[in-house]
Amino acid sequence: MPRPYEYLDHTADYALRAWGKDFPQLLANALEGFLCLLADTTNLTPCADQTFEVQGDSREQVVIRALKRVLELRDDGDIALRARVLWADAAEASVTVGTVPLGEHRDRLGAAVKAVTYHNVQIREHEGGLAVELVFDT
Repeated sequence: MPRPYEYLDHTADYALRAWGKDFPQLLANALEGFLCLLADTTNLTPCADQTFEVQGDSREQVVIRALKRVLELRDDGDIALRARVLWADAAEASVTVGTVPLGEHRDRLGAAVKAVTYHNVQIREHEGGLAVELVFDT
């Protein structure tokens, strides 16, 4: 089964396109693609779950803020392995991520993403649902 996201060529940074039949699925797929970019999570089992909520003035802002929160987890010493969107709409979302300690799995780190950007981010109607392209600073 094909992944619900793809990595895009970008001159200096990383870029990702994700899609889904509706906004919650789009957010879940964008999170999955981002997690796989940040670390090799193959065969790892979460030690803990963390739930967070994000708010925004638009769906784009909700997506960006959720991705930023995952990046903050890495900065706080955890690697997010998988994410589950509990609910999401145009103004807010609730997400649970399973994590492992970064110190024990530092060798699994992937892309050295420094920031999630708003560069040209726009959720668009896509065949069968929605799509978004995201750019990450390195």
